[in-house]
Amino acid sequence: MGGQVPLWLVILLLLAAMGAAYEAGMRLHPRLRSRADANKRDSSDESHSLSGVFGLLALLMAFAFSLALDRYEERRGLVTAEANSIGSFSTRLALLPQSDQPVLRQQLKSYAEARLAVGMAQDEGQRDRARAEALHDALGTGLYAALARSPYDARTTLLAQEFDVLGDVAAERSAARSARLPPAVLALLVLYCIAGAGLLGYTVAASGAKHRTPAVMFFLLLSLAFATVLDLDRPRGGIIMVAQDEMAAAVARLGT
Repeated sequence: MGGQVPLWLVILLLLAAMGAAYEAGMRLHPRLRSRADANKRDSSDESHSLSGVFGLLALLMAFAFSLALDRYEERRGLVTAEANSIGSFSTRLALLPQSDQPVLRQQLKSYAEARLAVGMAQDEGQRDRARAEALHDALGTGLYAALARSPYDARTTLLAQEFDVLGDVAAERSAARSARLPPAVLALLVLYCIAGAGLLGYTVAASGAKHRTPAVMFFLLLSLAFATVLDLDRPRGGIIMVAQDEMAAAVARLGT
């Protein structure tokens, strides 16, 4: 479920599965209860079971939504952190001799542009990430060569530390983009949606009613909620994307 299956297809498949389970539950009810029990129309047991299933489903949906939203917020915070680290490193380059600054600033700008491309990629972005890593290594080589030409003092520590932060934040962003909700959680959500739809159909059949239109609307809402959880869990592609405005602004500032 966490792959690159289009969200509209996920909604349709889950909606169809719940609709089929609802119809199966309605057809199964007369076969499981005797005609005498059906005439009594006592559906209290089924109602209690239905409440329990949908209560657990609501709990699981809230849990999955919370996890996915936390991961989304983490990725958004890391974008700001990387933009800040690029700005701080650019500012601290002023501590170097004037002759060493132009080349390093151009390397930093190229690296920041590559990191922006990684953040905006809707696929795995392996080519952009490899390019960014190569530019990071080149920037480090140039920085430490410039530091070696200068006497060791507090500026050396400040620049070296800020350069390390650049690499650390990039690694954290890569890990955050690769993190996913456990497949077992998503599979359990699907199972509860389908089982709940079947039990709902079984319970409704006990009253002699069908209520297909309200049931379809309810299943559609459940499918949309599940698709939203999936969308939040997908950092690449989808509708809900982490904005790269801070990174774009950091790159623009380097150009000036």
